[in-house]
Amino acid sequence: MLLMVNNVSSYSNNLEECLNKLNTKYVVHKYDELDDCSISNYDGIILSGRTKSVKAMNVSNMNILKSAYKDDKPLLGICYGVEITVLTFSGSLQRLNNRIIGDNNITVKKESILTKRNTLNVFENHGYHIARLPEEFICIADSSSCKYEIIAHTKKHIFGTQFHPEMSIDGMEILRNFVGLTKN
Repeated sequence: MLLMVNNVSSYSNNLEECLNKLNTKYVVHKYDELDDCSISNYDGIILSGRTKSVKAMNVSNMNILKSAYKDDKPLLGICYGVEITVLTFSGSLQRLNNRIIGDNNITVKKESILTKRNTLNVFENHGYHIARLPEEFICIADSSSCKYEIIAHTKKHIFGTQFHPEMSIDGMEILRNFVGLTKN
């Protein structure tokens, strides 16, 4: 069973709709309803985006990420989810001068479990971007507006998308492939 961590994103319902279309067994818990022990009960984790910054949300998501890493659980961080992933593993973010909102084409630079395509049409809505990747992460895809659109851990099934696959034309492929990792 998959755990979807709801970080109070405006797109959480869309993410649930996608998981339903994929016939995925999942549960949704708000970020403040979880503790480290409960993570081990799931086959994989998705961290949703967020609408506002709350310190308790950051602490909870960092603990979830550390547990997923320790327990070798597949994890996908979406938008805020990738940003907190980067911070948890000692990377850095930078505030954008202008928020990025809307459809964007991204270029896939490295083959990944998440996609076999060369380009993806995605939907973005964020005010930060990744400035520096953590050491054990690589860039899978980039765009003219963001250097790191999809990232992946080099040894674990920990991934992140700066965009919202649940709102993207080509996003279902990414979600399908991630969900496939949790069924093994």
